Amino acid sequence: MKKILMIGPFPEPVHGMSMANEILFHGLCEKGYKMDHINTALLSKIQSTKDQNKISFEKFFIAIKHMTGELLKLFKNKYDLIYITPGHSFLGFMRYSPYMIFCSIKKIPYLLHSHGGQLGQTYNDSGTLKKALLKFFVKKSKGAIVLGESLKWMFQDMIPHDKILVCHNGVPRNVLSPEEDIDKKIDKITEQTNLLYLSNLMKEKGVLDLLNSLEYLDEKKLNYRLNLAGNIEKNLEREVFALIEKHKDRVSYLGVLGGEEKRRLLLNSDIFILPTYYPIEGQPISILEAMINGCAIVTTDQGGIGDIFKKNLNGIECLKKNPYSIYTAILETAKELKKFQKYNYEKAINDYRPEDFVERVNRIMTSSIK
Repeated sequence: MKKILMIGPFPEPVHGMSMANEILFHGLCEKGYKMDHINTALLSKIQSTKDQNKISFEKFFIAIKHMTGELLKLFKNKYDLIYITPGHSFLGFMRYSPYMIFCSIKKIPYLLHSHGGQLGQTYNDSGTLKKALLKFFVKKSKGAIVLGESLKWMFQDMIPHDKILVCHNGVPRNVLSPEEDIDKKIDKITEQTNLLYLSNLMKEKGVLDLLNSLEYLDEKKLNYRLNLAGNIEKNLEREVFALIEKHKDRVSYLGVLGGEEKRRLLLNSDIFILPTYYPIEGQPISILEAMINGCAIVTTDQGGIGDIFKKNLNGIECLKKNPYSIYTAILETAKELKKFQKYNYEKAINDYRPEDFVERVNRIMTSSIK
């Protein structure tokens, strides 16, 4: 029985990388691996991109405190493979360098799995020394996993092309709805269009742009309902709630949802909207969750989204930072709603189930363990 150590963030907070790590951990346990993990989440609150890249005493203290116990765990156990989901900034990546050094000393293979789309830009923007350090640790790995073909470029200057591996995300099992419920949803005719934003409420995820687009929908007199769910970015609460209050008859904030509540919300929604320009955007699991519950999609061409979203197939693409474009995309999506819903469910149920994601990683791990 192979023993795997996973190093990366796990919930809380809930975001794409922490969710993917949780799906994979439990999936590999079910496959018979002996699993262990180190949770590197430093804070339980969602921060803005600017705050994420800042060094704070709180973060530093927590990181050092964690590191002591974590390295002890490494020395006390024998692992066949270490799977690492590093950060996207230089310091976020180097936070994991002690584990990689340990792997090199103990001759334990390690895999890097990037769940975002910014590491390549971090490398390009770095000076000679930082580039050398990033390249050194990436080259020592058995491979670098990206979420889609469009993100392979991130590692092209750090590692041979055949060691850059693609693995699309998958959805948590608890958001899967029965096929008969999806069929009923697609066949149902309703007068109200149910819109959904289900992600962390961050400025760069486009939540303010979405809320500002509602004045155009109101002028058009579209019969809609918008639900918002997710953690709210620190320092953004006042602005978000002011805009919600402005459209209180049409908009609801539901907080952080999981399990059955989340599944029902997805199932009862028609159009999922994520007008993101988040710089480290990878392949949002929230889009896959919406697809597998028969939602049409309105989103941007950001990060690795283009690998899972094709305009006029999955829904309509909107422009970044453009409320009017979001409004027109919603209208265009509503015109062909049933076509998009049907296509998205069939695509997602064939490619993005949790077991599909786990098996994709399993194949990569198997080839990495001698």
